[in-house]
Amino acid sequence: MIQLTSKAARIAYSIIASIIIILIWRNIGLATTLLDIPGNSIPGLSIKALLLTLVTLGLTIIVIKPKELFSFLGLSRNILHGLGLALLCVLPLYLVFLFLGDINFELTFPVFYDKCILTGFKEELVFRAFMFGMLFRYAKTGFFWAVILPALYFGSVHLYQGHDVVSALATFGVTFIGALYFSWMYAEWDFNIWIPAGLHILMNGAWFIFTMEGTEIAAGGLISNIARIISIALAIALTFYHHKKRGGKLFDYPIWSL
Repeated sequence: MIQLTSKAARIAYSIIASIIIILIWRNIGLATTLLDIPGNSIPGLSIKALLLTLVTLGLTIIVIKPKELFSFLGLSRNILHGLGLALLCVLPLYLVFLFLGDINFELTFPVFYDKCILTGFKEELVFRAFMFGMLFRYAKTGFFWAVILPALYFGSVHLYQGHDVVSALATFGVTFIGALYFSWMYAEWDFNIWIPAGLHILMNGAWFIFTMEGTEIAAGGLISNIARIISIALAIALTFYHHKKRGGKLFDYPIWSL
């Protein structure tokens, strides 16, 4: 473990380590190629997710004490509480999609496993627990500065879903806001990574389990976005009630300080 005492050094490490993990993520498919395992198979997908998780743990443990590793990343928090809260928050999505959409009978388990379960977990582990967490919890920057880097990158990696400039920007905007939302929920609920991971997995699930206008891209359509807004509003209300019940308040941490 390396002890970095200055804030500038901690910020620098957080940014450099984030760049490293993204570069590794982009080339993680080389592992299954070397092992001669199809990258889109269940074993191949699992191996790539496991390797990315190990890389995340390795880059974290360089500056975080081993005994604090899982706590720092939020992995040791109550998983049942996290997934239960996430399920309650996304319930409006599933109710709207169930009554106004159609079930996607062409969905296969490998696609669901990859696009919903693994993608939701990997992106929250990397973008929230690691990239946001390193800047916000380790380097002690304000919420805005900690969230902007992962949010910008999170939005940019979904640009391919746009069919033209306008739809690409719409996709970027929606996913950028999603990154802000997930980071905020992560911070407000005592860094329980299973809450944003559950939200991410279940929201992706609604997009793949059902078919309706807009679900072919992350930007969504009118009805799906109304349902998404209701889901987010419910999450905000539950978060506000949670803090009020405990005598706390929202945004009880630095926002703009660098």
